[in-house]
Amino acid sequence: MKHIQNLKCLADIADIRTGFTFRGKIEEVDQGNAFVAQIKDVRKHQDESGNDQISGDKLPQINWEGKNNAFVEAGTILLPSRGGYFRSACVSSEIHDLPIVASSQFILVSPTSDKVIPEFLCWSLNRPRTQRYLEDIASQGSSIPMLSTSAAKELKLEVPSLKTQHKILHLNRMWEQEQKLTQALLKNRETMLQGMFQQLLKETE
Repeated sequence: MKHIQNLKCLADIADIRTGFTFRGKIEEVDQGNAFVAQIKDVRKHQDESGNDQISGDKLPQINWEGKNNAFVEAGTILLPSRGGYFRSACVSSEIHDLPIVASSQFILVSPTSDKVIPEFLCWSLNRPRTQRYLEDIASQGSSIPMLSTSAAKELKLEVPSLKTQHKILHLNRMWEQEQKLTQALLKNRETMLQGMFQQLLKETE
């Protein structure tokens, strides 16, 4: 039963807070002074890239007039809190030209223990069984799925040694790369077949 000893409440290994609450609609601009993270943009990046690491250049910009304490640091996990979509993203360690502000659509999870790798924590939150659990607790007592910070704090995750975390992340990166290569091969195959179909149609005319 060794794995049970590795169970940790999320609140014991991370600081948990909500994102910034904007008053009114978020106005996106071409040249702003900050990036803004919203579920729609983070989800688009995840769907298109298959990657849960996100940098500022994948997000729209806004003219930020608020305080600096709303900025999101590298290694922060963006956990969606509403709408039934709970796939987390981790803010990459890439140097951003502009700061990032996450909207209140997210619960912000910042690891406080040096025994937890942020990318591993993101991976843990995105495991199928964890996602099912989040869906279940978010659906209780509300017609619109909402995940509270209190529920997130009580979430229990397996936290193995740093060595094991690195191994898991390595395997996961290999898996993501394999998926990209497979998708590229399928796309090339589709293009080739469409050309063959078109050629065959011309031959029968």
